[in-house]
Amino acid sequence: MNVIFWNKPLVVNIRSAITIFLGLIVLGCENQSNTPLSGKVQGMSMAPGFQEGDIISWQPRTTNNFLRNAPIVCQLEEELVIKRVIGLPKESVRITDGDLFIDDKIIQKSPQLLEQFGLIVDDDADSWSDPTHSWIQTNNQWSCKYVSPKHISWLKFYPVSSRGVVHNEDGLRIYDDVSWLPKENRHLNSVQDIGISVVLDIRLQEGNSFEIFFADNQSAARIIVRRQGRLAVIAGRLDGQFVVAAWPLAQKRTAGGISDGQNNSGLYQLPRLWSACLNVSNKKREKQGVQSLSVGIKKIGSQEESPSGVPEMVTAEGLLVWRDIYWLSMPNKTEWIVPEKHVFVLGDCPAASRDSRQWGSIPLDAIQGTVLQRGFPKEFSAWLHLN
Repeated sequence: MNVIFWNKPLVVNIRSAITIFLGLIVLGCENQSNTPLSGKVQGMSMAPGFQEGDIISWQPRTTNNFLRNAPIVCQLEEELVIKRVIGLPKESVRITDGDLFIDDKIIQKSPQLLEQFGLIVDDDADSWSDPTHSWIQTNNQWSCKYVSPKHISWLKFYPVSSRGVVHNEDGLRIYDDVSWLPKENRHLNSVQDIGISVVLDIRLQEGNSFEIFFADNQSAARIIVRRQGRLAVIAGRLDGQFVVAAWPLAQKRTAGGISDGQNNSGLYQLPRLWSACLNVSNKKREKQGVQSLSVGIKKIGSQEESPSGVPEMVTAEGLLVWRDIYWLSMPNKTEWIVPEKHVFVLGDCPAASRDSRQWGSIPLDAIQGTVLQRGFPKEFSAWLHLN
C-alpha cells in the first residue's frame, strides 16, 4: 500500500482547468480509512456552484454505485478533476437544443437541482411593468393594493436593460452567456427554460380567496390562495414542462413584532417535489427565443371590497427571472453510449468544461470519491446564483 501524507499542498495540473490542492493524497490504492479529503478548486468548469478558490471535500469511494447528478472527483491519467455524474452504465446520453436526454427521455430537474444549475438573469424591480395599472412600485417591490374580481391584474417582465436579456425586433431573448467567462468561451444560444421566483406577501380576509397566475408565452399555472401570509413561488418552463413550486414561509414573533425568522432551520428550504407540472411542446417556437413572463392576480368572488373594509392586497418581493443550464453538444457528436462499469460526466459550465464530451465515458475505478455538498443560501431571493 502506497500512502503519502503531505504537509505542504501538492499542485496537480488537470486538463479541465480545475486544480485541486490536496492536504492528503492516496496513490496506488483506495483510501481504506474513509477519511474525507479536501482541496481547492481552480477554474470555472463547475461554476457557479464550485468556483475558483472554493475549498471542497470529498468522501473516498467505497462503492461502484453512484447517483445521477452527484458531483465527484475523478482521476484522468495523472490529473484530478471535479465533474458531475450524468450518465450511468449502459445508458445513452443525448444533448439536443440545450436539453439533456437519457435513453431518449428528457431529464426533469427537481427544485433542489434547479437551485444548483439555475442562474439569475434579472433581479431588478424596474424590469417589470404594469399594463393593467393595478400595481404600484415602491423601492424594490410591487404591490397590488386593489385586487379585482373582474379581471386579472398582470405584472409583466420587460426590462429596459438587463445582464442576461437582449432586445430583438421580435421581442426579448435570453441567452446562455455568463459574465464570468472570458469572451472566447462565451456562447449565444437562446435559452427556452426560464422562469420566475418571488415571495408574495398576501393580505386576505378569512373566507376569501385569490387566484395567482404565472405565465410565459406558451403556458400558465394558477395557484388558489385561501389565507393570508407569505408564500414563496418558483414557476417557469423547465425540461419540457411548465413547473410550479409554492410553499408558505413561516413567521415567528420577536420582541419587536413579527419577523421572517431567517435563522429558523428549514425556513427557506425548497420542497423536494414540484407542486405541479404541465407538459409543454418541445417544438421550436415560431419566433425562436421570444420570451414573455408575467405574474397575475385576481380575486375569487364578486365582492369589490372586503366586508370588514380592511384592504386586501398582494406584495411581490424579490422578483427575479432565472434560466436553466444550457447543455452544449460537440460539433460532430450529440449522443454517447455509456459502457458497462463506466459513467458519463459533465461540468456545470458547459462552455468552460472539458469532460466526457471530449474524453468519452470514464471507468468507475477512476472515481476517487463523492464531493460533500455545501449548504446553499437560506434567503429565498438568493437561492439562485447571480449571473
